[in-house]
Amino acid sequence: MPESLQRIGRTFFSTLMLAGILIGPARATEVRQAARSTDDELWRKTVNLVGAGDFGSASDAIRQIKPGVPLTDQVRAWLDAYAGKQKARRELNREDYDKYVAYARQRIERKEFVDALGWLRWAVDVAEDRDALLSGKWVQELVNNSLASADEARQDNRWRDAWRIYTQLAELYEREPRFEKLEREAATHLRLDNIFKKDSHWDERIEHVQWRDAKQALDYIDMYYVVPPDFKQIAEHGLEQLLLLAESNAAQERFAGLGNDADRADFEARIRARLDQIRAAPSLGRSAAVDHFRRVVKDINTQTVRLPEEVIVSELARGALDPLDEFTTIIWPEETEEFEKHTRGDFIGVGISIIKNRMDEIEVVTPLDDTPAFRAGVQAGDIITKVDGNSLEGYSLNKVVDTITGPAGTDVTLTIRRDGQDLQFDLTRTKVKIASVKGWQRNPDETWNHWLDKENGIAYIRLTNFQKNTAEDLANTMSQLQAEKLNGLILDLRWNPGGLLDSAWQVTSMFLHDKQTVVSTKGRSRDDDHTLPASGNGAYADVPLVVLVDESSASASEIVSGAIRDNHRGIVIGERTFGKFSVQNLIPLGPSRAKLKLTTARYYLPSGDSLHREPGAETWGVEPEIPVRLVRKEQSKAFLLRREADLLGPPAPKNAPADDEKADGADTTDDEAKKPSDEIAIEDTDKAADADDKDELPPLEQPDENNRPAEDPQVDAALLVLRIQTLADDHPTIATADRDQRDRSASP
Repeated sequence: MPESLQRIGRTFFSTLMLAGILIGPARATEVRQAARSTDDELWRKTVNLVGAGDFGSASDAIRQIKPGVPLTDQVRAWLDAYAGKQKARRELNREDYDKYVAYARQRIERKEFVDALGWLRWAVDVAEDRDALLSGKWVQELVNNSLASADEARQDNRWRDAWRIYTQLAELYEREPRFEKLEREAATHLRLDNIFKKDSHWDERIEHVQWRDAKQALDYIDMYYVVPPDFKQIAEHGLEQLLLLAESNAAQERFAGLGNDADRADFEARIRARLDQIRAAPSLGRSAAVDHFRRVVKDINTQTVRLPEEVIVSELARGALDPLDEFTTIIWPEETEEFEKHTRGDFIGVGISIIKNRMDEIEVVTPLDDTPAFRAGVQAGDIITKVDGNSLEGYSLNKVVDTITGPAGTDVTLTIRRDGQDLQFDLTRTKVKIASVKGWQRNPDETWNHWLDKENGIAYIRLTNFQKNTAEDLANTMSQLQAEKLNGLILDLRWNPGGLLDSAWQVTSMFLHDKQTVVSTKGRSRDDDHTLPASGNGAYADVPLVVLVDESSASASEIVSGAIRDNHRGIVIGERTFGKFSVQNLIPLGPSRAKLKLTTARYYLPSGDSLHREPGAETWGVEPEIPVRLVRKEQSKAFLLRREADLLGPPAPKNAPADDEKADGADTTDDEAKKPSDEIAIEDTDKAADADDKDELPPLEQPDENNRPAEDPQVDAALLVLRIQTLADDHPTIATADRDQRDRSASP
């Protein structure tokens, strides 16, 4: 090749090389910018998906970003760890489902329908498709056989057997009014049998009950109840309650008039005649309902069975108020002192809240935190049968409280029935102060540690109720956390039954901006119509927030979580709340000490919704934006974690069964049976039920250990959301994450 052509070629290639030096970096920059833009879009998509609770899609999105960036590597690890836990939960649910279905079928073969329904309830709890299970042929056959068994129990006056069947069915089919009605009837018979049994103190609980107080209560209901009351239903339910009273074997044995067949038949016939009149009427006003009631109290009763007027009036009022709502009730004079004591907020006792349940038993609503009962392991749902060895049968609630309480430092022994087993608790009375602001775990000095993830600045606060000092205590805790670089907060309102409206308003205002609506109320009277906006700009209105709720979150808890959700201020995680959006007022009745607790208004969220749970309602309560449902075993483990964190000082000694023997049919050792909330067991049926069959069959071992890990899946979800949200706030783009990492690496 001629030299001239070689020079031209070298010059050409030199030019191309020069062009490559000049053009290549520009194109490379464009490529890098395009890749970074794509990564930023994927990062934002990941954050949005996490905020919506779609953790699986979030994991898919962030995997499209190449590894090597510390921020995205960390997020991938968090999402992978969470996904692994969810997979393990599903596998455990499937294992339990197969076991519970097998257990239920075994019980069906033995015609032990109560136990079969119990295992069916557990199967429904872990089922992937609840409706498909309940509509299955074998389940429908179980329901029909169970109803037939309950009918036989009713005929034989075995009301506890019937009640257990109806209760199971009412829980399985919560929208079936017929099961609720049957359960209520059986519970009424159990309650009456318990009240009027031999040697009971039935008269103490209804002392000073008067017709004029009941009549005045009906007047106030007519004027102020939240919606115009249906007095036809009120009259019908009131008279039906008296028929149940007349059918009670215990009442017939207690009162000579009911024990006389002719007098009782006359009483029942005249009550039914009035019922026929009421049911035939297109509607009924207050005066007509009151007239029916007055004639029963003053005429029919005195002319036939001649029951004490207190008995007739108390049962009539109980039935009459049943169609309204579960929070409207008459507090009779003997119950007033106990009611007022609970509204004061501190007292000398062992630290339990109690009620009279439908069977007139003394039932623990809840043990109060940091109290003798709580430390010893008393649980919600426990039935107190004795105090210092003395039976409580027939005692009024006020008398029970007087028996349990006493001077500080003195001892009291409670005998408690739990799952068919008698337990004995030796407790020391003390002054009970209710603390409502809790943390995640105790520090060595027994103060609260609120940090869940100190490195990322994520804290945890649990509010157990809303009382006078809740907002102040919360503000003090928040101020301390903010001084320690708070980046995000989990506010736990699970198991919180509510409290003061003013406290809920103050707490919510801390997290909202000025004039944002917290809650409003509306009633039949304009005096009940109010709107509560946030009180100024909240000190923590910009702190990333997750609120945890469950089916026990009620009233004030629903106001707070609903306002946070509707104002788009934070993310609500967990399960649908209880559905108590009603306002009660306490109205004195005449010159006596009786009072009417009356629902007069409804709460409304900022969205305008009132989510009260009405009979037959399809929707109620605050629905979480990210649903995370716990099965019962997980609920038990999560509650136990909180309970253990709440305990102060050394663990309380375990309480042995009072009779020093294990309950029949228990599948655990004695030590295992004493673990609070940690062992799941189906309640044994009465030995009277299916006695002939059971005598011929050997005991059936159906163990069911709570093998769920000591974890809280709802807290796990909240922590994941806040971790990624706070990272996104600090690093809106991948480039900021790279710079932050370089700055950290360069720091000495």
